Amino acid sequence: MPVFDSILPHAPVFALVLARLSGLFLLAPLLSSVMLPRRVAALLILVMALAVYPTIDHARVLHLRLDVLDLLPVIAAELLVGAGIGLLALLPLACVQLGGLLMGQQMGLGIAGVLNPAVDIESDNVGQILFYLALAAFIGMGGIEAMFACLMHTFAGMPPGGMLLTQAPLEPVLVLLASGFELALRIALPVLAIIMLESVAVGFLTRTVPSLNIMSFGFPVRILIGLLVLIAGLPLISEIVQTDLDGMFESMRDWTVTLGL
Repeated sequence: MPVFDSILPHAPVFALVLARLSGLFLLAPLLSSVMLPRRVAALLILVMALAVYPTIDHARVLHLRLDVLDLLPVIAAELLVGAGIGLLALLPLACVQLGGLLMGQQMGLGIAGVLNPAVDIESDNVGQILFYLALAAFIGMGGIEAMFACLMHTFAGMPPGGMLLTQAPLEPVLVLLASGFELALRIALPVLAIIMLESVAVGFLTRTVPSLNIMSFGFPVRILIGLLVLIAGLPLISEIVQTDLDGMFESMRDWTVTLGL
């Protein structure tokens, strides 16, 4: 049919646009959440692909045949673009959750594991609370808009089909992982230090009063002290998280800029 004959030449490039946008929904905070229905996510990807496709400079796009074997490696590379941006955005939030997990384990709350639907993994209550606070900060700082802006910038700098697997964001991921583990320790350190002092104090107390039931006295005190220190340190944690998110946004922009070079 004449209609399909005119559409088919556009199919390979449109598939690559869909793949690049779909990659973002694989790992990006909120967008990869099970709370976002898959049909809604698919509709968003399709609508954005229809909006982006007319802006592409087709003169720079590699000529691709409508062949599965030829398209598969190129589609995988395009998925890597969106997934790389999503991974860079997710790492600081995951490290904040790690800091909360360390606190919860030391406070004795680690046994109460719950499923975090935002990332579809099991976590403790403290880690989940801090994750959602960090997610709120991420959204408030324009994180969703920044991810889409960086992804749209890649279409201007690097046309569909121009991505190479060797251009994966390994260096920025390693940098964010190193700073992320430091972030987790900085968040958890005040509570960990207070819990250690509480353990020493309770140890001295049980030696002084052997009849004291450590199970009925020590654990409630540990949880109470840990929660009080956590609540008191929330403003400082907020500043630390915002600083780390600023660094993540910069790393994300730098990586997407290098893709077009």
